[in-house]
Amino acid sequence: MKVSVCMATYNGAEYIGQQLESILSQSRKPDQVVLCDDGSEDGTVTVIRDFIQENGLQDAWKLYLNKERKGYPGNFYHAMSLCCGDVVFLADQDDIWYREKIAHMCRVFEDQPGAAVVCCKLCLIDAEGARIHSVMAPTRETNGKQKGELRRVGIEEVFYKCEWPGMVTAYRRNWYQGWQPRGGSAVPHDFLICARAAEEGEFYQMDEVLACHRRHDGNAGGEEHRLGRLLQRERKLREILDYLEILQVFHREDVLRTGNGKAALGRKTASMQGRYEALKSGSLRQVLGNAGRHRRETRIKTLLCDVLIVLKCKFPKIHHR
Repeated sequence: MKVSVCMATYNGAEYIGQQLESILSQSRKPDQVVLCDDGSEDGTVTVIRDFIQENGLQDAWKLYLNKERKGYPGNFYHAMSLCCGDVVFLADQDDIWYREKIAHMCRVFEDQPGAAVVCCKLCLIDAEGARIHSVMAPTRETNGKQKGELRRVGIEEVFYKCEWPGMVTAYRRNWYQGWQPRGGSAVPHDFLICARAAEEGEFYQMDEVLACHRRHDGNAGGEEHRLGRLLQRERKLREILDYLEILQVFHREDVLRTGNGKAALGRKTASMQGRYEALKSGSLRQVLGNAGRHRRETRIKTLLCDVLIVLKCKFPKIHHR
């Protein structure tokens, strides 16, 4: 089984060296590393070139410079098209991989021939690399379970949680080539891959943290500061609108193939539209009512966040006590 690592870069000079080092240090070395830069202006290209040269990686590691900016996610789709491995690992420019990431995830592909996509779990770090313990942290290991335990993720859960960034994701290239969007897609590459695999019953989640996801801002103030950001209504409304736009792209591009997948997309779209209107109204009754109508699509911590936002707006002095 040959392995490709795929990374789209743009103005990532500050942290990309650490990520490149974590890929180079893997216990199972990748057979190919593809890096596509989208017109960086901060020295990212120099950092990559120097790293490849200093470590003698010219044969397996290739840097491609886009003649015209492709944007996100276009740059990633382009990089993915250049991969030739049996399994492709997606990598972001500012994260850090554990040394066994490739080895442990490849073992799943070897043991599970029906797995099209495999994701590990992650931890959060701040700009300095310190661990973050966030109230909204995604995909942590489940206490009491055996490390590396597998479970299958369904399409409803993909829309329900939306917590599998590319840096925890690997996929079989022949599976992707069978349906890949010609000319790319406006749907984020990682979201699309997970959704397509999930609706086909071929998306597997490992209960093992194998990477650190770096948060750039809002970390220095600690957990209280992050919680304060979570409770900003205008910020939350913008986030909901952004997510709704992605869901609308799913509809416009008609990228899901199964009835189950399309039905799950429809339910999630209705849920998010209702959530936006309820939160915008500032009515606690509407927030609770929308959650009740869309129980399957509403996370408890998301509902709690919305309730606290409404209460904070109604009773602003409570927040400052």
